[in-house]
This record gives sequence, structure tokens and C-alpha cells, in this order.
Amino acid sequence: MNLKHLIPALMLGVAVAAYADGYKDGIEYYKAGQFDNAREILERNINDAATDKAMAYYYLGQADLAQGNQTSAKANFDKGIAANAENPYNYVGLGAIQLLNGDQKGAEANFSTAQKLGKKNNEITVDIARAYYNADPVKYSSQIEKHLTKAHKDSKDKEPAIYIFEGDRLFDQKELGSAAAKYEQAITFDEGNPEGYVKYANAYMGVNPLYGVEKLEQLVALQPNSALAQRELAEKYYETSQWTKAADQYGKYIQNPNHFPQDKARYAVLLYANEEYQKSLDIANELLNSLPKNDPNYFVMNRMRLLDLAALNRNEEAAQAAQAFFALPTSDKVKFNPIDYTTYGTVLENLGQDSLALIQFEGAVAADPTKLDNLKNLSNAYNKAGKYHESAATFQKWVEAQDNASLNDYWAASTRWLNSANQANLAGNEEMRTADAQAGIDDVNKVIENTNDVKPIFYQRLGRLAFAKAGKSDENVRDAYMKAVEILDADPANADPSNANNQLGLYSECYLFLGNFYQEQGDKENRDAMYEKSDYYKELLNPTSAE
Repeated sequence: MNLKHLIPALMLGVAVAAYADGYKDGIEYYKAGQFDNAREILERNINDAATDKAMAYYYLGQADLAQGNQTSAKANFDKGIAANAENPYNYVGLGAIQLLNGDQKGAEANFSTAQKLGKKNNEITVDIARAYYNADPVKYSSQIEKHLTKAHKDSKDKEPAIYIFEGDRLFDQKELGSAAAKYEQAITFDEGNPEGYVKYANAYMGVNPLYGVEKLEQLVALQPNSALAQRELAEKYYETSQWTKAADQYGKYIQNPNHFPQDKARYAVLLYANEEYQKSLDIANELLNSLPKNDPNYFVMNRMRLLDLAALNRNEEAAQAAQAFFALPTSDKVKFNPIDYTTYGTVLENLGQDSLALIQFEGAVAADPTKLDNLKNLSNAYNKAGKYHESAATFQKWVEAQDNASLNDYWAASTRWLNSANQANLAGNEEMRTADAQAGIDDVNKVIENTNDVKPIFYQRLGRLAFAKAGKSDENVRDAYMKAVEILDADPANADPSNANNQLGLYSECYLFLGNFYQEQGDKENRDAMYEKSDYYKELLNPTSAE
């Protein structure tokens, strides 16, 4: 992610009490279809003096029912009735369970009780229609339409819950535009209706995400203390890559007492990505002191502590953090990724532990062989460790794995093959020396064949590789350096000492290797002529002071 210059999030100066919507936030989460979040908030606030327990238990039961737990749902509806037998909602919940179990008569009795207790409550009527829909939309189609017609009539078409339900049915049928239009109608009759805004935004995320974001911005302006509104806007900024706004909104949202630990963890990640490393580290350390070790976010915050310390160049602390991190158990939910290994590898390099760093870069490739940067990083690590063959072979894999490798990439690969061939020569490994030098020759030839700007250094490289391959100056060495001289001679400035960009050193090398070739051939006359020219250009490059 290319995150740029985030405005520091507003972390301080907000009174907690100003944000406390308590159990009502849980209801909003339920209506937005976020059942786990709803349950967490409702249970967190169930014993608060301001909580309407009958309503809290109803939505806890509905969250259970939505996730298929009828036993827990019934227990919560019963608790709701015990808390307030005059509250109509929990009878709707009991009826919904009965419908799911084929007891239509019992369900209708509970629905009748609910409607008697909530005579002017049109949302009750819609909730009954929804209960029929959730049980079997085909079997109970007439009952659904009957209750919707009643809700329309009794509310004079102004009950927002009607349009939310109708929008949900269209959403289920993948008619997203029509669903959004229904959610828009709900908002028309209840300007501050969080459910309508959130569902509108979700309907548009796959069509025109910016419309969804705009709608949530309107909701936050109307309901600035709603945890759902704050969180959904932060999430949508994140999903649409509006990083500055995402971090700012997360910074505000986590001040709400009804935020979730995973959201604070997301905020730490955003801060890191935007180079606010100390803030990110502070949050990571805070969560590590409070989260249970089996929470996936505990794993993530260990990762963030490593990344933040590494980014702050606190390498010794980062190494300790890495050891603790890599000692954690993994699972399907949490596992090490390439950035974990490469970060630790870089830390070890900074501490001068190149051989240990190499193990980490190898781990990065193993974690994700398809991520090309891992191959390049591993090649660099091999190079630092003096393992030139492994460096060249890995770099070549990186080059060839790219869809459009550049000529510079092939040129760089030839450099690594030359280093490897020379190392193999010193080790007496003739087979590796020959093969690696040829690989370098192939890369240089790709450069020469695919450019209109052939430079003398291309043939210098060919000459050096040919020498490494043969172990002496053979005909291939001769031909390469002669071609280099030919290209050099085409521009007199190359041999002009007054030219700051002269090529006197290259001239001297060319004639030196040509002299070596003739030495191998026993041709003393040409040998001496070549050596004389080599010395001539060497003297021009570094004139001897007159005595």
C-alpha cells in the first residue's frame, strides 16, 4: 500500500462520556447485520443502569437466532420477558423460533400478544413479517405481504423499518441498486437511521464505493457518537484506499468505549503503514498487555512491535521482539508472512549477523514463492554472505519471473554470474565456473540483442565472462575486446584525456587482454604491441610526474 503523509490521528482530549451510547450501539450493530459485534456490545452493557434490558435481550436473542442458535435465543427472549413482560418485542422473538420449528399456531399466538402490547408500533409489524421471511419466504409469502400492507397502512407509508426490510429482500436477490433505493427511502423518513445509511453503503460498495462513503459521511455528521457510524466510515475509508481519512477516522473511533480491540489493532497497522511508528508501537504494546494470548490480534500486535522497532532502527530491541514473535504458535488464522522474515533479516543484517539474516530471507521465499521481491531480497542476502552462486541463481529466477524484465535487470544478473564464476575459479570448481560464466554471457547477449545503444562496456563484460569461462584469453576473449575497441574508436573523445568522460581505463584493459591472448598464442610481436598500447592508455589515465 502506498500510504502518504497521514495527518496524526486525534487521540486525546475527547471525554469518554460524550460517546457512550451503550446498549443502543449493540442494537445498531444487529440491525446492520453484524451479529458478533452486536452481541459483544449488548453483553458489555447489559448491567448498565441506562440499559433497557428487555430490548437488549431481544436483540441478543435475534443475534443468536440469525446464527442458528435457537436454544440461546429462546433463553434471551425469556430473559427479556422477565425483565419487562409488557415489552412486545420478545414475543416476536419466541414466535420466530416457533415458525422455524413448524409451530405456526404457537407463533401466531405470540405475534398476536406482541401486536396487542405494541398497538401503535409499526416496527413490531415489520419484525413479524421478517420472522415469516426468515422461516420460509415462499411458504409464508401471504403472511409477509399481509403484515407489510398493515405496516404501510398504519404508518401512512412512513415507517422506516418497512423500507429496510424491502431493501433487504432486494439485496438478497442481488438487486443492489433497487435495494439502495429502498434504504434511501428509510433514511427519508428517519434522517438519523444508522441501519439505512450502513446498508445503503454496503449495497453500493460493489458498484460505486464513493457513493457509499459519502452516505456514511452524512451519517457521522448526524450521529457523531454512534460507534457503528464511526466504525463503518473508518472501514469504508480503509476499503477505498483513502488512507489519510481512514487513519484519522480510526483515531476518533477508538476513543468510543464501544470500540473493538481488533479495530485498535487495525489502527496500529495503519499508523505503521503511514510511518507513524512510535504511535503504532505504543498501541501494539498496550494491546499486548491486555489481549489474551489466544486472540489473533495478540499475534498481529507482536508482528507490529517487530515492524515498528525495526522502522525506528532500534535493532537490538527489534531482534528480541522477533525472537518472541517467531516463538508464537501459528494456525489457519495467524501465520508468518514474508514481511515478517524480511524485516527480521534486515534487522540481523544491521546487527552484522549476515549468516543468520540469510535464513530469514530464505524463510520469506518459502512463505510466498510467488512474491518476486522476496527472490531479489534473498539474492542480495546471498551476495552479502559471499554466496555468489546462490545469489546469481536466485537473481536470475527473479529476472525471468517478471513479465517485462528490463535490460538493466539482465545486466545486473550478468554481474552476479561473473562474481560467481570468479569465486568458482578460486575454489577450483571448473564445472560451476564454466556454467556460471556462460549464464552471464547469455544475459549480456540479451542486452546487446535488444538495444540500439550498444556500449563498449557490454563487450568488456563479455570479454571478462569469456575469460572466466575459459580460464585464459581465448578467441572469444579476443573477439569481445576487439569489438569493444572498435566501438571506442568510433568516438575520439573516448581517448581524449581532457574529456572528463574518457574511456582510457577501458582502452588499457582491452589491450591488456588482447596482449594476453597473443601471449597464449606465442605471438610476441602482437603481444608486445598490445601491451605497449595498454601501457600508453594507462599512462594517459595516470600520468607519471616528471622528475
